[in-house]
Amino acid sequence: MFAGQRQNEIYRDLQEQGAVSVTALAERFAVTDETIRRDLAKLARSGRVKRTHGGAVLAASDPSEPPFAVRQTANTAAKRAIAMVAVGVVQPGDVIAIDASSTGLELAKLLPEVPTELPITVVSNGLDVVRWLADRADVNVISTGGEFDAAGQCFVGPIAETALRQFAFRRAFVSCRALDATRGAGESCPSHAAVKRAMLAAAEENYLLADSSKSAERAMCYYAEPSEFNRIYSDGEMTLDTQKDLTEAGANLVCVAL
Repeated sequence: MFAGQRQNEIYRDLQEQGAVSVTALAERFAVTDETIRRDLAKLARSGRVKRTHGGAVLAASDPSEPPFAVRQTANTAAKRAIAMVAVGVVQPGDVIAIDASSTGLELAKLLPEVPTELPITVVSNGLDVVRWLADRADVNVISTGGEFDAAGQCFVGPIAETALRQFAFRRAFVSCRALDATRGAGESCPSHAAVKRAMLAAAEENYLLADSSKSAERAMCYYAEPSEFNRIYSDGEMTLDTQKDLTEAGANLVCVAL
């Protein structure tokens, strides 16, 4: 088993059990205690896990953030509907950023075919986005690189942020852990918020892809107010009160029918 797969499994154990021990994990995966300590250290650097003596627990700030594989199967119809509308703004020759969200992956799957002499360039910190687009002859794919977050299947940290600052994006597409009319778009840990903030800062136009379930969630930190996005795409299940609050906060809100 590769290190990334093992770290993903460890994070799933933490989701189910709340705590893990180095000894038990080493026995389960048939590796040394030192290997497990390195796995836990990497998970801890993502901000989602807290090291303890002899093991680790979920970070108190993020007790319920599911791994990417779980998020990818939640609210799928809404995410696809949002992506189908949002992808309409992408033009041949665009240089765009797509974050590591499950809705961002849906958008990547729907990118239009364009002439190879006018390729779309996609820069992403999402491993699944890069994998999905890797065989497209009409898409230039660039990974940010950086510290790999196994649970989120994405790259974060200073290397990823520095890479993003080198680009001048036509458009950036990001999602969020939570959407609040007052605070805006939020994430479950600072490392994820920082990458999204870097994407937005490097783009001419910014788009938030947030299905209606996000308005019922809470985040640890917030990275952009509603008015900072050129458009916020959600779905028709968003309550009228939430729509009203977001609009009054300066959001250009588009709710897509399911």
